[in-house]
Amino acid sequence: MVNLLSSFWFIPLYPLIGSALIAVLRRGSGYIASLAIALSFLHGLGAALSPRSSAVTKHLYEWMPGIGFNLFYDDLSALMVLIVGGIGLLIHVYSIGYMAEEDGRWRYFAYLNLFVFFMFLLLLSSNLVLLFAGWEGVGLASYLLIGFHHDRPNVNRSANKAFLYNRAGDAGFLIGIFLLFGVAGTVNFQDLNRLAASPAVLAAALLLALGATGKSAQLPLFVWLPDAMVGPTPVSALIHAATMVTAGIYLFARLAPLYAIVPEAGLVIAAIGAVTALIAATIALVEHDIKRILAYSTVSQLGLMFLAAGLGATNAAIFHVATHAFFKALLFLCAGNVIHSLHGEQDVRYMGGLKDRMPWTFRLMTLGALSLAGFPGLAGFFSKDEILIAAQGSPWLLGIAFLVSFLTAAYSSRMIWAVFYGKYDRTDAHEAHGTTLHTLWPLAIGSVIGGYFGPHSKDGLWIMAASALISIAGLWIGRGLLIPQTLKTLFTQKWYINDAYELVWVQAIGKRGAAGLAWIDENLVDLLPRVSGYFTSGLSYLSGAFDRLVVDGVVKTVAISFEAASFPVRLLQTGRISQYGLVIVLTLASALGWYWLQ
Repeated sequence: MVNLLSSFWFIPLYPLIGSALIAVLRRGSGYIASLAIALSFLHGLGAALSPRSSAVTKHLYEWMPGIGFNLFYDDLSALMVLIVGGIGLLIHVYSIGYMAEEDGRWRYFAYLNLFVFFMFLLLLSSNLVLLFAGWEGVGLASYLLIGFHHDRPNVNRSANKAFLYNRAGDAGFLIGIFLLFGVAGTVNFQDLNRLAASPAVLAAALLLALGATGKSAQLPLFVWLPDAMVGPTPVSALIHAATMVTAGIYLFARLAPLYAIVPEAGLVIAAIGAVTALIAATIALVEHDIKRILAYSTVSQLGLMFLAAGLGATNAAIFHVATHAFFKALLFLCAGNVIHSLHGEQDVRYMGGLKDRMPWTFRLMTLGALSLAGFPGLAGFFSKDEILIAAQGSPWLLGIAFLVSFLTAAYSSRMIWAVFYGKYDRTDAHEAHGTTLHTLWPLAIGSVIGGYFGPHSKDGLWIMAASALISIAGLWIGRGLLIPQTLKTLFTQKWYINDAYELVWVQAIGKRGAAGLAWIDENLVDLLPRVSGYFTSGLSYLSGAFDRLVVDGVVKTVAISFEAASFPVRLLQTGRISQYGLVIVLTLASALGWYWLQ
């Protein structure tokens, strides 16, 4: 019998093989991809249920001294594998129906399997270098999935934007790895977590956090995620709700002892998370695109997870990762059903009357929204309250977290009210069926009971009570919340962050930088080949002159000398018989005359 724990390193192989098979066969892509993820999930479940006294490491090969291709399995990686595998399986099955009419479905499922492979590699890596390989792999796969409809210019632009913003963060991540390797001589997590505090470790921790802000869509690199909603809705559910964007939180949890010795880095992370959560929640409050509302909600919830991780409450952060995966994936897939039913309409202002047209989607999406809002008794309530309890030592962070909780409930209520109770009576809508409906039930169950299986603090009852009241108040007020015009303009313009980036990066640095580089290229870079050309041209001129004046001059001089020396002879040797006869006659006449004169 196969020992599922000792062979845990097979878990990433199933989706990798599935992706390769799909690329070759191209038939039955949805079923092959779903089977591959099902095998990974079942293997992960079997490994998690196997008795284990300590973490298990699988050494595959040594890449270079101190850096090995080693996989690592412990409680944290077991939980994350089950989340990614379970949610991923449901989304794969959902996609079979959702993508049934799309051209190039095999590419979609091949990319989806490839993404899950890299995500498993990230979660099971035992060192930062291998984690970075998975980190970059999920970035590549997400780029391919976001740009699935590559014949649309706005899709390509959004895919490039996501790719470039992630690369900006990953540059900091890579420098942080080099710095830690220089300090410790290793990149293994177990060794790094035993380091002592130093300025270099603090700098490395902040650089790794910069990489996390890119992958988990936090300030200053969060603007890519809302634009990534141009990808197919199941992609948004998998990548931007349950898996890739939580990679930063997983990194903090994996290196929790390292961040504990440099609390300054933790405070920076907590501050970034709090500010991002507030900004994203306010934007979601005025957004009209249903998928962008959920995208900004994701950014906001990730901000709360950053806040908890920065304060050292990584258990609370991972708890919220788990519950968020259920209710946010549920919301995205329900949104996909709505969009599909309305023939691609995504603006909530043109929705309404769907409560009776799509009764099951209505019930399930409302359940997901209530869990997101932290309604008492649902999964989101418990995990969010653990974050609030972790923040009670800092009044300003706790105040921001409470405000974000209120705004979350408000925009959740606004979204549900606009979609299902809005002024438009969309009689053309119809309920989802098959895999696009039945795969929602496990997510709905997780959105209800998932909160009962996590860590629960017993010293924050007043926070739980306040959170419950805030959630209910936000749900009630959110239906008709009136925002002052000044604030509404600020929120609608997304706090002008995108505009600022456009002005600084695209206009100032991009266009003017391109003009400056063009000048440098023309006047400095091109100067070298020009100088080389001038030198070669001058040298060839001198060589030609030397050839004409010296080499040819010697030859011509010799020729002229022989010509001059032969001139008298040429006067005599004309080759004419008459001249020769004349010379003979004259010579004889002269000889006879001389003889007679004697």
